[in-house]
Amino acid sequence: MNKSLCILIILVAFTLPVHAQNIVKGSIHDESGTGIFSATLRILTKDSTYMTGGTTDDNGDFSIKNIKTGKYMLAVSYIGYTPRSIDFEMPDADLILPLVVLEPDIVALNEVVVKGSTFIRKKDHLLVIPDKQQIKHAFSGYDLLYNLMIPGLNVDRKNKTVNAASGTATLYINGVKADFREVQNLRPRDIEKVEYHSLPTGKYVGDAASINYITKTYKTGGYVTMEGEQNLGYLGGNYDVAAKVSHNDTDFTVFGGYNMKEYDGVEKEKNEELFFSDYTINRNRTTNNADFSNNQQHAQFRVRNNTEKRNLAAYLSFIRNITPHNDRDEALDYTGYNKQRVLSTEEIDNESLRPAISLSGLFRPTEKHQLKFNMDGSYTQNKYSRMYTENEQLSFTDADEDFYSFYGYGQYMYQPDTKNTFAGSLSYQHSTTSSDYTGDYESQQHLRKGETHLYLTYIREFGEKATLYINPGLSLLNYKLRGDELRHSYTTHLNTWLRYRINPNHWAGIGFSSGNYQPGISSLNSMDQTIDFYQIKRGNPNLDNTVVYNWYLMYEGRIKPFNIQVRAWHEKYDNNIRPDYYLEGDKLISSYRSDGSFNTANSDLYVSCRITESLRANLGLKYNYMYVPRESNVSQSNFAGSFDMNYFLKSFAINMYIKTSEKTIERNSLAFMETPASYGLSVRYSGKNWMAEAGTENPFTKHARYREYADYGVYNYSQTRTGRIYQQTVYIKLAYTFDFGKKTSRDELNVDRSINSGILKAK
Repeated sequence: MNKSLCILIILVAFTLPVHAQNIVKGSIHDESGTGIFSATLRILTKDSTYMTGGTTDDNGDFSIKNIKTGKYMLAVSYIGYTPRSIDFEMPDADLILPLVVLEPDIVALNEVVVKGSTFIRKKDHLLVIPDKQQIKHAFSGYDLLYNLMIPGLNVDRKNKTVNAASGTATLYINGVKADFREVQNLRPRDIEKVEYHSLPTGKYVGDAASINYITKTYKTGGYVTMEGEQNLGYLGGNYDVAAKVSHNDTDFTVFGGYNMKEYDGVEKEKNEELFFSDYTINRNRTTNNADFSNNQQHAQFRVRNNTEKRNLAAYLSFIRNITPHNDRDEALDYTGYNKQRVLSTEEIDNESLRPAISLSGLFRPTEKHQLKFNMDGSYTQNKYSRMYTENEQLSFTDADEDFYSFYGYGQYMYQPDTKNTFAGSLSYQHSTTSSDYTGDYESQQHLRKGETHLYLTYIREFGEKATLYINPGLSLLNYKLRGDELRHSYTTHLNTWLRYRINPNHWAGIGFSSGNYQPGISSLNSMDQTIDFYQIKRGNPNLDNTVVYNWYLMYEGRIKPFNIQVRAWHEKYDNNIRPDYYLEGDKLISSYRSDGSFNTANSDLYVSCRITESLRANLGLKYNYMYVPRESNVSQSNFAGSFDMNYFLKSFAINMYIKTSEKTIERNSLAFMETPASYGLSVRYSGKNWMAEAGTENPFTKHARYREYADYGVYNYSQTRTGRIYQQTVYIKLAYTFDFGKKTSRDELNVDRSINSGILKAK
């Protein structure tokens, strides 16, 4: 009976409908292929009834149990990304769903619908999505980057510089290298997101740090933009105009600009001691009058063509820079030996003309291969004159220079899979200067200098947690001064680091790098120049390469509501180029030497916070200890801090900053420098196409003084500098953009306004 009942029950069970309960698995990634941690998952029936759910793990993977056979929908959501849903049918077995890729939700964040961080930490970089307030109150790419307040990133909007923890950041727009003027003229509303690579990999290999602006693209239309900034209190201004036309994949852009500065010069008070074998010169210099004026004009024409497979660009630019007045009248009080009071004058004039051309290309034949190159060439004509007098004594120097430069770079990168990257690069930089000197010393100087760099790179991903970066290299420096032998110098390079991703909000890294700096071309000569009637400036054609070693630890993370970066590192500069003072008869020679070293031990902490939707703040603290081995009198410790705050009120943005004073040692002069505290306030109005800003720097400081002193054995000095440009300055800025045709992204002015020169100058 019991046996028959059991058989009956089994038969009935097999004839009833079966509802298996199995497991559904899958992965949620972002566009870069990084797994998204803690994404919200919901299993819904076809009529949208909630059945069950879960979240993803550190790698973006998920596993949801007890799913009956049937038809369902998986709904995926995560802060800062567009939600996605996929339909699936659960079989009578476990099911692995296809990879789900989420895209950033720009609109939601700009409208401040999403409450949370716009800082999204990827596997190899930090993705920052600007919110509505940050975009509204910015007019340029620098303004927006400043508003983002990325920890460890120092954005100077006025001087157009971006410095990261590891050095000067290289700037990109849609993956193509950009100049400071390009970023200055970016239209913030066209910027969808910003990528910050503090330890660059992939196509950014070789950068100290990388910033990539990802923008909207337009096929037709154009714009005209005008921007002007004027200082009040002293004459100084910067005015730019640009026009762009876009047609399909090609952009045509014309830029022009003018800037000038004119003020009463910098007042100095300088005490000097010159120790000759039989006597000592004590001298005090006091400025009676000073006059400085400079103006610069720049223009550029650019063509750029972008497709999915390539990016091509060509630039033609022209710079004219004139300093007609850099004059100073001083009273010189000699005490001790040769006691007397005399008057001195110094008049310095500079004029430079620089046309330049640049070609660049980025090719992506397949997803696994990338090739990029760029070639830059320029010619600079420099004129320099200096006249110095003490009573009846006169010193005069006049120099004409032709300076040619060329730079070529090529890189090939191969990524066979997501775990391995191989790259190789070769670059060559060449400079030639020909100078004719007349006056106190007549000479013709002809110097050729070239440096070749070869680098190999390997990047290995270990799962989703660890990344190993190895970048060995070799450089060859050669230079030849006319009448001297050809000189060679080899230097090995290595840049390697290991980064560990603790979880999606935290990572830590350790690294080491070694490289070199080549001597400045203006010091590699055999020329003499008169400083005054006791001192002579002299070049040194026998300087060595400066070799740099850097050990560091880094941490980046988010502890709500704070974004944090912490660093500790040590730098050593072997063969550091420094002043060399020695006696030659009744003259003191000021030259260069490269037989010593310079060391720094450093640590810093940067914290940014979005306190409310309208109030943002950024805090930085740093400690530095600088010293020269075996010279106990050349050491300095420094603790400094900075604070920035942005407050957004409707169409207005109020910015305040404070920087504490600093005490440092300048590496190349070994002079002790004391920089005073600085502070400022600005108010900006942002309209549809208009921007107006007024600001002040050091409004309550009447006598900000920069101090420096140094002891070189046979010569020492101590001086203070002050001037109108250092305190109580006010500026106003206006900018307007006019769009025509279909709207196009405001383009980027790429004018390198630096001037190359190999002239040996007295000061």
